[in-house]
Amino acid sequence: MPTAARVPREVIVRLSLLLAVACLFASVPAHADRASTFYHQAMALKKQRKIKAAIAKLKDALRERKDYAAAHRSLGILYRRQKQLNKAIFHLEKASKLESSSGQAFYSLGLAYYAAGHKKKALAALDRAASLDPKNARLVASLGALVMRVDPEQALRHLKKAIALDGKNPKHYHQLGVAYRRAAARAQRKGQKAKADGYMKEAEKQLLVSLRMNASRSRLHFDLGVLYRRLGKVAKAIEHYKRATILEPSLAAAWWDLGHMYKMAKQKGEAVKAFKKYIALRGGTASARVAEKRIQELGK
Repeated sequence: MPTAARVPREVIVRLSLLLAVACLFASVPAHADRASTFYHQAMALKKQRKIKAAIAKLKDALRERKDYAAAHRSLGILYRRQKQLNKAIFHLEKASKLESSSGQAFYSLGLAYYAAGHKKKALAALDRAASLDPKNARLVASLGALVMRVDPEQALRHLKKAIALDGKNPKHYHQLGVAYRRAAARAQRKGQKAKADGYMKEAEKQLLVSLRMNASRSRLHFDLGVLYRRLGKVAKAIEHYKRATILEPSLAAAWWDLGHMYKMAKQKGEAVKAFKKYIALRGGTASARVAEKRIQELGK
């Protein structure tokens, strides 16, 4: 009976190495497939508003594939909405490094930075997002909305661009109106009365455009109330503050301003009601104690 030929050792070693490499490459798509499955499960859970379960699935996806940019980005967004800002920033920074050409990644990172109080980082991230995706009106408008707190005149440029990109979004006109109002206040402080007056007229114009497009937003009515209060148009201010409180009864700032407007209009009973509403919402705060003093003054 013939004996089997002995296989040389070096051949066995080569075959072993080839087999190991083949197994390694075979495992990559398997991990990728599992990661993708977990990610899509997470997105389905997110739509169902099962946020904790969605976060768990995204973590599973990242255990399978650590460099899964979409999973880092989605996890960061969910953590931001849950007010877990350090975790949000960690994952969104990862996403922005992995997706360095994605405006969406830097946009989400900018919002997380801002919520955490890192305003300079927020503006830098949003500016990067807008440069990467210059035709995305939402990114440009978000940049404008944040810039206006630092430099309202610079914000005007961004918000006008957002309107040029998407002229059907009432929120862009709303933000532009607020930016003009802030720019007017700054010009007033600098003694530039003519410039301030021009900005206030433009602020009213833009806010009314937004109102014609969608009159059911409480914050828009609140901002119109603020505008008319600063213009000394008490009746119009009351009209919009009232509308804001009807649309959003928990909007404490509207009740506060409404109380003062009613006081100016010498409608004491209505002023007292407004201040009491404010106290119910902000009881125990320093401003609530001020409201209590206003009620005492009105009762004299």
